[in-house]
Amino acid sequence: MQSIIDIFQKTKDVLCKYDYYIYTSKRVLHLTNSELKIPHLMGLQYIGRPNQFTGDFGVYSIKKKRITHNSIEKLVGKYYKTEERQRVILEMIYRKLNNLHLLEEMFHSYSKLYLYEKAEGTEFDCDYLMIHESGKAILHLGLVRDADNKGFYHCNSFMTTYQTDREKDLFFCHLAHKYEINKIVREDKMTKRSTTIYLSSEAEYRERTGIEKMLLTEGLDSDDKLIKEIIRANLKFGKYHLLSEINDLSAMLEKCEDKREQALVKSVNKLLKAAYKRKADKDVAEES
Repeated sequence: MQSIIDIFQKTKDVLCKYDYYIYTSKRVLHLTNSELKIPHLMGLQYIGRPNQFTGDFGVYSIKKKRITHNSIEKLVGKYYKTEERQRVILEMIYRKLNNLHLLEEMFHSYSKLYLYEKAEGTEFDCDYLMIHESGKAILHLGLVRDADNKGFYHCNSFMTTYQTDREKDLFFCHLAHKYEINKIVREDKMTKRSTTIYLSSEAEYRERTGIEKMLLTEGLDSDDKLIKEIIRANLKFGKYHLLSEINDLSAMLEKCEDKREQALVKSVNKLLKAAYKRKADKDVAEES
């Protein structure tokens, strides 16, 4: 079993090292978090006095290893009197603790991702709910608008239900709209480097079509390998590249952080040059 501090640190690595831009057909959500949000996602608001171990004090207690699996059980036993209530609370906490490691998989999902928007006038404590299915588990990540800066969102809840739960659909009763997530771009807070980490099949189709049109406008053939390599470069660097950018090899190489990225950039540039050569040869042949 992972220690509480390990769960905290791995969750922090996923949620706090990066900002996330979540694209739907209606809007783009800018998700940013600090470590102060994590104790609540771990379910520590349910131990001790109300919200005693959330925020600053929750982070402090985790880092000082005052919160352990044993202390959680002792505090639940102290503050909840009946065995049934203790069982329910511990199950709720451990559904969070045992599944927080799936957050990274959630943002990189190979299956469809959905974002649900809450209905106006409801008391649901999130503005949006991000849903991901991982086997029999269904992850619910709640997003709430920042009170001071309306352009930012934070994670304010995390819960796991299972396909076998009879009450699993209750989470959706206050959610008025459902949007498929088209794309998720992750930005490193320190380096500001962006990477596309999720692209829906529909979004990938639109991107491929856009690249084909871009090549056609330039009079180049729609070489499948070239298109795939351009898509890879777009995903790797988190942006849609124009032909003028791809042609500028030195500028593209400056973006690279390792040899793999350099090899990708050189591959795209080489394939593009080959496409231009085929066009030139074709033009010469037509003229003669």
